[in-house]
Amino acid sequence: MIRFGPAGIPLSCKGRTIRDGIEDIHALGLHCMEIQLVRGKYVDEIDDFEELGGIAQSLDIHMAIHAPYYMDFLGNGYMRNKSRKFLEFAGEVGNKLGARTIITHIGPYHGISSREAIERLVPVFREIRNHFLENNYSAQLGIELSGKPDLFGSIREVTELCHRVRGVIPIINWPHLHARGARWLNDRDSFKRVFSYLEATLGLDKYYMHFSGVEFDVEGNERHYSPIKKGEIKFEYLAEAILENDYNVIVISDSPLMEHDAMYMKLITERVQSRRIEREARRKASEKIKESRKAAAEAKK
Repeated sequence: MIRFGPAGIPLSCKGRTIRDGIEDIHALGLHCMEIQLVRGKYVDEIDDFEELGGIAQSLDIHMAIHAPYYMDFLGNGYMRNKSRKFLEFAGEVGNKLGARTIITHIGPYHGISSREAIERLVPVFREIRNHFLENNYSAQLGIELSGKPDLFGSIREVTELCHRVRGVIPIINWPHLHARGARWLNDRDSFKRVFSYLEATLGLDKYYMHFSGVEFDVEGNERHYSPIKKGEIKFEYLAEAILENDYNVIVISDSPLMEHDAMYMKLITERVQSRRIEREARRKASEKIKESRKAAAEAKK
């Protein structure tokens, strides 16, 4: 199954509460929602999260929580502990809401190598994972790719961390991967290579991902997200890779247009699927004609 939804309450939603957002997402025909857990936001609703989780479940909406964007798991003891507390709080809140995924960034390297960073992070995330398990948190912990070279989060780094900490999954942020990978996501095969790599290294059968356009500064560094139509990554290529392999995916729109681009991605996927069905129908019809001609030719002998 392919689910689409926004990173936050839809822009078109008249109310600004999670309840309003859930109901609006359902009305729009979308099936997932990622809540951005920033300081002070949604605090007034926390007591209602169990009820809201029940509503989301009844409407078949996959709920997820993104921990605060500024995390620093490789910083000094204070920052590392603060980041861990933020993530544990996200797990607690997510459990009340019935969230199935908790997403986090890692933060800057602070001058250490990629290898040393991984070695430091493995015991930290094993402890956080165990904290989730001990408290019966239902959500799976996910680590998001980073698009900037000074932040931990290349696809190799995240994959190795997830391989060494069982139960933790990669969050594929396609615009970040495009930026960090020298802007190489430019055809269907490039997307397929990513899936093949993750299948081979982690044995994944479902994927959680973010998608949007992305803009760059004059030096070629990632600057910010953009609407999909203005970005250089073609979602159609990703849709083809997903449909060709029948992947089970969650696709979150990080676009400034939020739910509008979530619906746009859904529309593109439906178009790609229709073309695939048409091609398959033509192929079968062609084979049937060939078989009929062959049978007719044999009958004349």
